[in-house]
Amino acid sequence: MKVLKFGGTSVGSAALIARVADLITRATATHQIVVVVSAAAGVTNELVNAWDALQQGALDVPALLARMRQRHRTLAHVLGHHAALRRGYLATLEETLSQLARVLRMAQSQNAKPAWRDEVLATGERLMAPLLAATLKARGVAAFAQDATTLICTDARHGEANVNLEATRERVQQWFARLGKQTVPVVTGFIGATPEGQTTTLGRGGSDYSAALLAAMLGAEVLERWTDVDGLYTADPRKNPEARRYQTLVLEEAWAWNHAGKLGMHRKALDPLVAAGIPVHVRSTLAPEQPGTWLLPADTPQTLVG
Repeated sequence: MKVLKFGGTSVGSAALIARVADLITRATATHQIVVVVSAAAGVTNELVNAWDALQQGALDVPALLARMRQRHRTLAHVLGHHAALRRGYLATLEETLSQLARVLRMAQSQNAKPAWRDEVLATGERLMAPLLAATLKARGVAAFAQDATTLICTDARHGEANVNLEATRERVQQWFARLGKQTVPVVTGFIGATPEGQTTTLGRGGSDYSAALLAAMLGAEVLERWTDVDGLYTADPRKNPEARRYQTLVLEEAWAWNHAGKLGMHRKALDPLVAAGIPVHVRSTLAPEQPGTWLLPADTPQTLVG
């Protein structure tokens, strides 16, 4: 079994979503797959900006909804001639935007609560997971969208919630045991919920942490982290042509680098993987033929790389 995590840049256009769906479909030929997906590139930033504008009394809710609707209707072009799947997704889009509008209008009329901010910021993942699941269905994959609020149990520290590992492990393992071998869940990254069911977020970059939790708790063979760069580099290769790609890194060393803020991932993203001894393969959605970078536990045979 593999967990495949796709960041926002990997699902930022209809063409990219189609490419991601193709990658997942190919992976199902050899493995049972669990997918974790982020919001489309830029969507969470727009929601953060919207919340800040609301705090200042300057948010135009109808304009925000119109931009979100147009962005995701454009992304839904990936469904092409699959009319039933497209209608189903557009219904989900409207339902999710209606919920967003309700929360924003409550926040405008009352003292805005941190819990409402998390509900707002969760919108991007709740719009992307159903779209990617529908795209997989169009390719004949038995996929469905899974809201992580029923899986990731957290405290009520809104904005950067702490995960209750024991409760989450029990939920995740029971959920996975009910899945068919050929079924592909597309799980919303970044979000969880309190025991009472109130939506929380795990902090920016939290989708990496979501994926790591699932990989560790399900004993995955590997966590594949798909992004727009073909691995980890000594510097940002988009800015520095002298940057070199790491072929492999020791997972425990990468963990220390990440806690020092050197890898650009959520601070806790590698914690569950180090504890469970599960490798990470960082790969590029734009260049899947490239070898990427492996983060290997210190005791992992090097023959895994390939």
